[in-house]
Parts: sequence; C-alpha cells; structure tokens
Amino acid sequence: MAVNHERSSDPVLVVGHGVIGSSLHSRLFASGCPVVCVTRRPIRLPGHRTHDLADENGRSALRGLLHDLRPRCVVLAHGPSDVTWIEQHEEQATRVHCEVARIVAASNVPAILVSTDNVFSGERGRYAPADQPKPGNAYGRVKARAEQLILATANGLALRVSLIYAWAKSGQRNTFAERCLTAAFENRPLLAPSDQIFTPVHTRDVSSVIAAMCTSGRVFTGVRHLAGPLELSRYEFAKTAYRLAGADIGLVHRCRRRDTEWASRPKFSSLACGDFADVPGLADWRPMTPQDGLRVMLDERRAAPMEDT
Repeated sequence: MAVNHERSSDPVLVVGHGVIGSSLHSRLFASGCPVVCVTRRPIRLPGHRTHDLADENGRSALRGLLHDLRPRCVVLAHGPSDVTWIEQHEEQATRVHCEVARIVAASNVPAILVSTDNVFSGERGRYAPADQPKPGNAYGRVKARAEQLILATANGLALRVSLIYAWAKSGQRNTFAERCLTAAFENRPLLAPSDQIFTPVHTRDVSSVIAAMCTSGRVFTGVRHLAGPLELSRYEFAKTAYRLAGADIGLVHRCRRRDTEWASRPKFSSLACGDFADVPGLADWRPMTPQDGLRVMLDERRAAPMEDT
C-alpha cells in the first residue's frame, strides 16, 4: 500500500552501515537526496553519526535524531545479522533489533524495516508476503518480532529480502558471493551446501528499490518481498561464480548444510519477488539474475582495487 507523503526537503535516516545500509547511503547521497546514516563505528563520510544501538545511550541518541531531523523516512538496515552468531546470542540481538524498531515505531515517522526470509521455517520455497511467518531459527524470531513492532504503526513497511550479495567494504562481513569469487581467483577448493536453497539478490537491486521508495513522496506500508529471479542452491551459485571467474568448477564441492556454518539456516531460504511497478521509477525494474549480478561484481573488481569496491 502507498499513500502520498511529500516532504522532499527532509532527510532520509538510514540506520546501519552494512552492505545494504552503505549501498543505500551512497545511492541517496549521489542522487542529491539529503541523507543521514547511523553507524556503530566512526566513518569519515558526510552525514554519518556514530551511535552504538546495543547501548541505551546510543538508542537515546537515536530518539534525539528522530526528534531533531524529522526525517521523511527511516530505513532500518542495522545489525547484528550474522545468523550463526545470533543463534547463540538471541537476547542481545533482540535488544538491538526490537528496541530500535520500538523507538522508530513510537516516532510515527514512515519506516522501512529490512527483514529476512528467515522469518519462515524453510519447509518449501518461494514464500509470498501473505504467508504467515514461522521462524525456524533465532534470527528469524528476532526479525519477526521487529516486523510486528513496525507493522503495528500506520507508516510501517517490512521489506523482506533474500540473501544479498556484493563486495563488502572495509569492516563489513564478506558476502557468500565474495567468498566464492575470491576462492575462484585463488584457485582454491570451496565447500558449498547443495541442500540450502535461496533466491540471491544483488545489493544494487535492494538499494535501488529502497531509494526509489524513500524519494517517491509516498509512504509504503505492509509487507513486500524482494528477491532474485532464480532459486538455486549455494552449491549451484558457487559453481556459477567459479565459471564466470574462469576457474575450474571442479574445485567446488557439494556438502550438507548441517556440516557447515549454515546449519541453522532454513533448507529453503527463498522468496517470491513482488511487483514494484507502483513505485515511481520502477515500472520496468527487474532484479538481476545471479549471472548478471556476479558479472557486475567482476566488472567492479576489474575497475578498482579490492579495498575500494
């Protein structure tokens, strides 16, 4: 659902500077849109504010920012998001995700919560927005609760994304695609589960959609899904990365997810991508295939040193 909400001179507040938050901040800044980004670590870039949201002082500072800035939109793209870590630290993750969601919900500012396919049990693939969440791991439970808080407001959108990929910046956790391509460049063997299925979506697609929503002059509410067009296993994705990098696909070895760091992930971690034609500027938008997204990463690597990607 979308309603008119014209406040073009007000900034967008991006909470988080991971792979999605940093990509979104860069896109908005480059377009001339006023944007402020909340980061946990100090970053010497325009519009960044350093606040640790795991700490009550940091959350109090966020309340002050919401009051002072009165942003046109808040995008919650903060962590922690390491599924394996959260499995052992659910209470800490809940404190950050849900307390921040509670603060934003109370502000009544239009909000977009970047959520996850992990809110579903993963017994099948291609989940739709109307499907009821049934988390099978701690990360899913934390995000499902944060969704409830945001969706309880009149101005909240839960945007569930499938597994994202791109080059990570300094200080960010490497994405699966980055790990695949790096191993391929070094001609190293790689173990990848054949029984963990996903619909990978390039970060450029995610930031494009969110930026278009934030600058549309409208408020989007409810639940939407943003995912890549193909459903495939990590093993199949890794072989694609090796092939495009010119490496021997025989170096990619299949394994079971229970024997890897992905043991707590759902078997099916995939979403059916929604139609974003009602968002201004996205009438003809389509998410990149894994092949196209990996080619983008390869082009970026050729164009710049790794630390600048």
